[in-house]
Amino acid sequence: MLRHTGTNRITKLMVAIISVILILVTTISYIAVFDVFAETEQNPAPKKAPEVSASSYMVMSGSTSEKVASKHPDRKMQPGKVTMLMTAMVVLDNMYDEGELSNTVEITEKLTEYGDTFKLGESVTIGDLLDAMLVGGDVQAAEALARYSASKRSIFINEMNSKCMALGIMDTQFENPSGVYKTTQYSTAADLAVITQAAMRYQVIKDALNKKSVTVQATVKKQSRDIEFSSTNPLLTGEGKTSYEYIKGGMLGTIEAPGTGAQFAAVATKDDMQLIVVLMDSEPDKAAAEAKELLEYGDLKVTKNTIVKKNKLCGYARVRGGASTRVAAYTETKGFAYVPPEGSDELIQTQVVMFSDLEAPLEKGDKVGEFRIFVADELKGTVDLIIKQDVPVGWAPSKYYISNKAAVVLGVVLAMLLMLLLRIWHVKRVRAKRRAAMRRAKIRELARRQMEIDRDRVAREWNSSGYDPMPPRTTDIRREAVKAALEKDKKKRRRRKKQ
Repeated sequence: MLRHTGTNRITKLMVAIISVILILVTTISYIAVFDVFAETEQNPAPKKAPEVSASSYMVMSGSTSEKVASKHPDRKMQPGKVTMLMTAMVVLDNMYDEGELSNTVEITEKLTEYGDTFKLGESVTIGDLLDAMLVGGDVQAAEALARYSASKRSIFINEMNSKCMALGIMDTQFENPSGVYKTTQYSTAADLAVITQAAMRYQVIKDALNKKSVTVQATVKKQSRDIEFSSTNPLLTGEGKTSYEYIKGGMLGTIEAPGTGAQFAAVATKDDMQLIVVLMDSEPDKAAAEAKELLEYGDLKVTKNTIVKKNKLCGYARVRGGASTRVAAYTETKGFAYVPPEGSDELIQTQVVMFSDLEAPLEKGDKVGEFRIFVADELKGTVDLIIKQDVPVGWAPSKYYISNKAAVVLGVVLAMLLMLLLRIWHVKRVRAKRRAAMRRAKIRELARRQMEIDRDRVAREWNSSGYDPMPPRTTDIRREAVKAALEKDKKKRRRRKKQ
C-alpha cells in the first residue's frame, strides 16, 4: 500500500509539471503570434506605387528632401499656378519687413488686361493680394504683386529665375509671375517639389495655403467692396474622397492650351513628417484623389530617422522691446534626416538659427528661429522654433534689450548704490563738521590759556620793552576764537527764532 501511494504521488507530480510546461509553451507561442500580427498591423509591407493619370509626378519629404517616389520627375512641362509660390517668395524677399504687407497697390489700366477681379483705380493691400493669389490663384493679383515688387515686370521675372538658381534647381524657367501658358516657360515635378518645400518655410505663405477661404477688400474713393476667394486645393476644401485630414496647403490649376491638364502641388504633415506631392498634366477630376493616394503611399515609404524630438529646448531668442527680452525657443515638431544608403550618419549636421529682428509683442506659438538639418553640408530640412509664452511690450529700457525684471533689479542696484554714495557723503560731512568743531574748541582753549598768561603777566607788570604781550600768533588765535564765538551766538539766535 505504501509503494502504491508513492507511485500515485509521483505520477500526479509529473502530470502537473507537464501541464505547466504545456501552458507555458502555449502562452509563449500565442504571444509570439500576437507580436507578429501586431507588427504586421503597425508596419504593413509597403504597397506598390499607385497608378495615376499624371504624365509626371514627384513625392518628396519636405522634412528631409528624400525623393520617395516619382514618375518622369525631370520631364519639362508647364508649371501652371504652382508658379505663384515662386512669385510669393520673391515678393517677400524684396520686402524690407512685414510692415509692407499693409502697403497698397493701385490697379492700373495695364493690370486690367490680366483679369477683372479688381477694377481700374481700386487699391488693394499687399497682404490681400498675396491671399488672393495663394488662396484663390488669381492671375491679376500675381501681376500686381510683380509690378509692386520690381520696377519692371521683366526685372521681377529675372529675380524669379535667379531664385531658382539659389535653390539649386536648373530645369526651370519662368516667363510670367502667374503660370499662364507660354511655350518658353517650363519646369519639372522635381523642381516644383523643391520650390514648394522652400515656400513652406515662409510663414506668410504657410498660413495662406492653409486657408479654406479668404475675403479681401478693394478700395476706391474711400468706398470698399469685399471679394471672396475659395482655396484651389480640393484636399483642403473637399469632403470624403476629395479631402485629406493631414493636408496643410497646396495649389491646383489647369492649363488650357494646348490641352487641358492639371498641375497640383500639395503639402501634408503626418506624425511631424512633411510630405510634398507634385502632379503635372493630371486629369483635372482625378488630381485630388491621385495626390491623396500618393501622399498615403509616401507615408509608408518615407524614411523617418528622428534627429531632434518635439518640444526640445534649443536656445533663447532675443526680443527687442519686450517685457522679457530673452525667451526660450522649442522645436515645434520632430526633425528628421535622410542619408542615402551609400552615405553615413556622420554626414548629418545640425544648426540652430535664431532670428535677429524679433520685436514685441509676440504671441505663444510664434516662430522665432529654425533648427536646420544638413547632410553633407547641404540643407535638407528645417524645424520651426517657437515660443511657449506671450511676450508683451515692455518698459522703455526694453528697447535696449533690458527686460522688466532686469530693469527692476537694475533699479534696485542703482538705488542701493545711490544710498551708499549718500551715506559716504553724509559720513564725510559729519566727520568734516566734527573736525571743524574740534579745531574750533582747540582754538578756544588755546585762546583761553593765552589770555590767562597775558593777565598773569600784566598783574606781575611784565611789560618790559623787550616783551610783546600779544605776539602775532596769539592775535590770530584770539581773532579766530572771537569769530567762532560770534558764529555760535548767531546759531543760537536762529534756533530761538524758529522756536
